[in-house]
Amino acid sequence: MNASRLAAFFILVASAAASAQIPVTKEPHHRVVFENSQFRILDVDLPPGEKTLDHSHDRDVVTISMSSGAEVKSQSAGQSLTDRPRRPVGDVETTEYSGKPATHSFQTVGSTAYHLFAVENLKPSGWSSTPAVSAAGTTLAKESRSFRVYNIALNKERTQTSHTHAVPTIVVLVSGKVMSEGPDEKAKANAPAPVGLKQIDAPGQWVLIPAGDAHHLVKLGTDDGQIIEIEVR
Repeated sequence: MNASRLAAFFILVASAAASAQIPVTKEPHHRVVFENSQFRILDVDLPPGEKTLDHSHDRDVVTISMSSGAEVKSQSAGQSLTDRPRRPVGDVETTEYSGKPATHSFQTVGSTAYHLFAVENLKPSGWSSTPAVSAAGTTLAKESRSFRVYNIALNKERTQTSHTHAVPTIVVLVSGKVMSEGPDEKAKANAPAPVGLKQIDAPGQWVLIPAGDAHHLVKLGTDDGQIIEIEVR
């Protein structure tokens, strides 16, 4: 093979590798729901029997499982397929990609869809060190350099809770029906994110609580409410 053909071959190989490693925002099963300068929300939905394209992550991410027990295999770049642990509804995982980007793909192999609520912290560094929230019915479930994640349980014994977060926080409903109360002065600045007085009554619905805003959650109906709050540090 002469020099010109060899150069063309390497260009072709490099182009193919680059096209195979698309950013997560371009992967068809990862839909961007909302994005601002601080964070990005993704709806990840992989039906049974489907596989994602190879995609890259370069920012820390937290995911909440919105499906139960999906059989999933994942494959990192240059590695073999491996089984992922099955995740129940409401399971939380954090992964640090900022400064150590990675590429992977995953696929469902059973009859259950794999559905995640995902948030990327767009800060490359300099994450907040403000103290954690302490409030009735609120448990710190997971903490990383980029996120704090809380489980909130509302039931007939405890129908409401209040607190204030020092950093932007995303309230995600896992089950039940809840009224999220907070000031709406920042609604316009954060549009189209839902801000202020909002009823959330379907799994995966969310509300943004801007930094420093007092926030109140009230259980509606007879079912217990399970809520997850994600602080973007």
